[in-house]
Amino acid sequence: QRSITRRSPRMMAATTFQMVGLMLSARPVAAYRLKLPLPGEYHSMTKFSSRDKYPPRERTNSLVPPRSHRSPQPECSQSREVLLSASLDDEKVEQLFAWLSMAFAGESRYNNLMLAFAAIFGEHAQDSHLQGLVDEALANLPPEDQAVGESFSLGEREASSMGAMGAAQWTGRFKTRPHALLDVRPFESIDEWTQGLSRGSRRTLTKALAQNFSVSVRPIHGDEPAPHSSLAHFRCVVAHEVRLLADSPENFFDALSQAIGRYVNTVSQTGEIREYRDARGRVIAFAHEVRKGRTIRGQWFYANDEAAKAYVWFHSVRDLVKRAIEAKGVTIVDLGPSGSDSFSMLKERYGFASIDNWHMVADYQGPFWYDDRRINGGDDGFFDRLLRMAKI
Repeated sequence: QRSITRRSPRMMAATTFQMVGLMLSARPVAAYRLKLPLPGEYHSMTKFSSRDKYPPRERTNSLVPPRSHRSPQPECSQSREVLLSASLDDEKVEQLFAWLSMAFAGESRYNNLMLAFAAIFGEHAQDSHLQGLVDEALANLPPEDQAVGESFSLGEREASSMGAMGAAQWTGRFKTRPHALLDVRPFESIDEWTQGLSRGSRRTLTKALAQNFSVSVRPIHGDEPAPHSSLAHFRCVVAHEVRLLADSPENFFDALSQAIGRYVNTVSQTGEIREYRDARGRVIAFAHEVRKGRTIRGQWFYANDEAAKAYVWFHSVRDLVKRAIEAKGVTIVDLGPSGSDSFSMLKERYGFASIDNWHMVADYQGPFWYDDRRINGGDDGFFDRLLRMAKI
């Protein structure tokens, strides 16, 4: 539904999905028991005071709790337990994408993430209601490479990008995490940047350049689906988040929830995609970049396990730095915040310094750039004025 896709980019990335009533099973496999409301009894996850004897009973179609709900507490008049298996394969990724496609197409029966996990990862009969929902979704599964995202206008995409770019810090709403910045003005060429790196870093970049993958540029246009809003790219996001976050069975479903939120985020924003495909033509990774003012932001990067072993991230960083050096008017490459200290240290080995007041260094004033041309799809003058005020 339109209202869901417009709320989800901000909400789903900030909301950790919690399966209330989830318990470790005594079974040796990675499995959970989920108390699932019966069909027709799906109530909202609502926050309620300890002074209330019972939580309010409000029905909802939302995939995620409303923004103000911090401690989901579902309740229902009837429920049953479904055993969930924390295992992932290509078939389950397809089922999950098919389910989400139905939800975003306006099918309210699919507008429940907890129900999706139960139907796809749960044990139930082949003729059950849950299996019927999965089968119907698969019957409408889009082709692997077909872009199926919502056709946001360019102005809407730019507005959606501002939060991920860290606009909260330069607007004074709150301070974000430090950003990893590289000033490219001292370099005349990519070779000069490379020569300043350690021997180990140079060796890694050499390996990245020797890999057998192809890279193509996919611009994100307004009023049409994002080029990476496909099953092929969704696979990369899911594989990336599960590899990084699902370090235990308990974190498996949280990683899937994060993957869904991050996918919704990236396909709603502006910029361009650097798409990586292997020798068989399959998408293995993509880098999402946004240029605004005098800064190029490495906004998102997602890769499957194959790409992680093929040094694709290192290739994407080198390529971004090379283009920034060669681009007229670009002064800073911003790789954004890091999810861990080790990742910050990795970026530092390639010249990216972790800066607290990054908005004082990275110049984001001015319009967005597309194909080396300045185009302003929306009115970002307000944000530019706030940025100038923050630098005073």
